Amino acid sequence: MVAIGPVSVKLNAICAEGATIGDEVFEAAIAKMRSAENEIAHTPHQGAGFAILHEGEEARWLLLHWWVKGGIAARKLWRADRSPDGRFVEADPLLMACVWELGLIDFERRAWMNTAMSGKTVSDYTEERFSGEYV
Repeated sequence: MVAIGPVSVKLNAICAEGATIGDEVFEAAIAKMRSAENEIAHTPHQGAGFAILHEGEEARWLLLHWWVKGGIAARKLWRADRSPDGRFVEADPLLMACVWELGLIDFERRAWMNTAMSGKTVSDYTEERFSGEYV
């Protein structure tokens, strides 16, 4: 769990076959997400969200989503080169997610619906974690 200002974010990681994610990449991803703290704080956030760090075939991707009123997921999307020191920069705003990331997004959507939108607590949502080996 990563605190981004007032929001608790579940950080998920996925890798293309044969790829790994080093500690320095996780640290860079968390720092980049925390740079969005002010933006998140000025939304009608619900105190929870999720992120996906994806070491893809051609690039490294970082997707940050947080839940706002009305069952809406707000988002930020960054891209970096796959080198260990690749810096995250904002991705083209037309992009949303790749097919592999959509599997995790669907899991998080269902978890939000089954918890916070069904009378359970936000803490119940943050405790729901993807446990599959594959997305």
